[in-house]
Amino acid sequence: MKKILFISLLLIAGFGFWLMQSAKTPSHFGAAFAAETPLVSMQQAYGETDKFMNAPVVMQGKITRQCPSSGCWFYLDDASGKQVKIELGHMGIKFPQWVGRSAKVEGRLLQTKDGLELVGTGAEFF
Repeated sequence: MKKILFISLLLIAGFGFWLMQSAKTPSHFGAAFAAETPLVSMQQAYGETDKFMNAPVVMQGKITRQCPSSGCWFYLDDASGKQVKIELGHMGIKFPQWVGRSAKVEGRLLQTKDGLELVGTGAEFF
């Protein structure tokens, strides 16, 4: 009986450790980030729009709003006072609701009537 209890406790502890590690591990979707793609802040993107327009960039920030049905789009805020809409719907993946978490996205920056939009090719959530 003691042996069964010990094995059960060991399995529960192992599962708990695995769960904690997997929660800390970033979740990556889509293509791997290219090493040469520059990390661009929201302030840079809005300040030097012509330089970054339709070019591959990486943007990082906190998710402030997200598509309620499939999570396919969200807004990133990097605390500079600017936000960029991230579009991932074309990837065909249903994303969990991650409002409040951080994300890093690589893609092409576009100008829309509502502001800047990053059409992502890869995304990492952490």
